[in-house]
Amino acid sequence: MENRSVIIRIDDRLIHGQVLVGWGSHYPLKRLIVGNDEIAENEWERNLLLMAVPQDIDGRILSLKDTVALLNEDNDVDGLTMVLLDSPGDLQKMLSLGLKPSSAINVGGIHFQEGRREYLPYIFLDDAEVESFRKMIDHDLIFECQDVPTGTKYDLQKLIG
Repeated sequence: MENRSVIIRIDDRLIHGQVLVGWGSHYPLKRLIVGNDEIAENEWERNLLLMAVPQDIDGRILSLKDTVALLNEDNDVDGLTMVLLDSPGDLQKMLSLGLKPSSAINVGGIHFQEGRREYLPYIFLDDAEVESFRKMIDHDLIFECQDVPTGTKYDLQKLIG
């Protein structure tokens, strides 16, 4: 990935070892934000996720609206911010709230559920999710599928046709 201050990653597991160890050891993460309306409203889930964040990383669980506001106003973080979203639908909501991504969006893990088709061993999408990604691609967003920073990057547009 190119040099940038924010990585936006869609991964339905949100904060987990692959993010903390894989991405956190490869990039100097200073801030880790989970953008999720439901978890932002649930103190128990918020606290559970934040317990996994190392002390040297500023971990936050914010609503989608608050995540967009923070990213749009605060670009002077000393280091890298990773924003974790659990679905393409949440990214679409953030775009409608004024998010303007400055680089490719990382698609790191959307796992098997009934009704989803496999595109990569870690990317399974249903028809609505494919349509959601296509709409965002039509608005010039670029999606790179990559489970870990040292893994192969795949262009989502090519995968979904």
